[in-house]
Amino acid sequence: MMRISLFAMVLTAAAGCGSSTPATNFLCNACNSNADCGGNPCFVDGSGGHFCGAPCGACPSGFDCQALAGSDGKVVQTCFPQNESCAAALGQVDMAVGGGGGGGGGGGGGGGVTGDMAFVPCTKPAGGTVTTAGGSVDRLFFGYTGDTRDSSSSNGYSTGLKTVIDNIYTRMKSDGVEFALDGGDHMEASSASQATANMADYAAATALLGKPVFMTMGNHECVTSFDTQDCGYAGAETQDYKMSAFLNQLKTVSGSMLPYYRVDIMTASGKAVFLSVADDAWNQTQQDWLTQQLTDADANAKYTFVSKHHPNGNTDQPAFQQIYNLVISHKYTLFLNGHSHEYKHYNSAPRAVVMGLGGAPFDNPNQQWWGYMTIMQCPDDRINVAVYDQATGNVQDQFSVGPQ
Repeated sequence: MMRISLFAMVLTAAAGCGSSTPATNFLCNACNSNADCGGNPCFVDGSGGHFCGAPCGACPSGFDCQALAGSDGKVVQTCFPQNESCAAALGQVDMAVGGGGGGGGGGGGGGGVTGDMAFVPCTKPAGGTVTTAGGSVDRLFFGYTGDTRDSSSSNGYSTGLKTVIDNIYTRMKSDGVEFALDGGDHMEASSASQATANMADYAAATALLGKPVFMTMGNHECVTSFDTQDCGYAGAETQDYKMSAFLNQLKTVSGSMLPYYRVDIMTASGKAVFLSVADDAWNQTQQDWLTQQLTDADANAKYTFVSKHHPNGNTDQPAFQQIYNLVISHKYTLFLNGHSHEYKHYNSAPRAVVMGLGGAPFDNPNQQWWGYMTIMQCPDDRINVAVYDQATGNVQDQFSVGPQ
């Protein structure tokens, strides 16, 4: 914790030089409660540690303003590290994220993160058959994107968004993927008709792939998601018009009106389990289901891929971090997230990826491109991940991880 304390003192000293930031700015100082932070929130970062926030008007490079709960449970706006880790923000862990448009890693161009294995290109698999019920392939090769929503409510997608999403699924088809997943947030709607129209436009885009697209529920698929109650209550599937529109489309893939589901795909090396978690419809039933599925995958799967909308460190709802912690207590190959409209991958957690650049308004000024990822199983069983700009096809990042 020594470096964290030193960083806080540097920020405090800098605040006295023409800044309106109070001397109580102990950003990323270790804490037990709000009282240790001079009136700022004591939040939990992605590592599970407790650290002080700071007024949003004073966020330094590498931090942005987020709504987080302090030790008293009250949600306030505070500076939060973009890489979800106070320790990483201090340089103890190299984030090394490929940005957009030239330069090295860490916010420039596709410098690349190697994860826990060196990235070595491999040949594309021969393929197989994947349907909405699962399937069998020689090796996995699938696409992933997230946050494919418009910037404002409308009856269907804007022309610009349609172009982006059409490009994404057209490029995935050209790449030869066997199927695709997404990370949630498919609509910006303020009425049932708008929600239905948005989902219809998304379905039209995914149809360009000609293969199954396994969707994940996001907070924009629940009207009440930003309030004290999310869509985990009984009857939400019909009472919440956003969730209803989403589930009516999802059931064409999952086969039911549940917002969470599992798909199994057999490979020559063993079973691959895909779990789509609806963290904005969380309840005890889903928690029991997820625990059971993860336990089964621990024992019987070669690969486990989990898609959940909110990333590590997000506390918009109290359960989000609990769900994340539940998943990482089991074996997993990749933990795929969205919500933040940017691309993130960090050496501190090489199996966790945020890909929220499916067309929604940009969150990161250093990443002004929309795109997608492909995930390929190589002959030696490693998983290669490549990140692409949908407009140019340029590679923004590449990394590899082992099976589990």
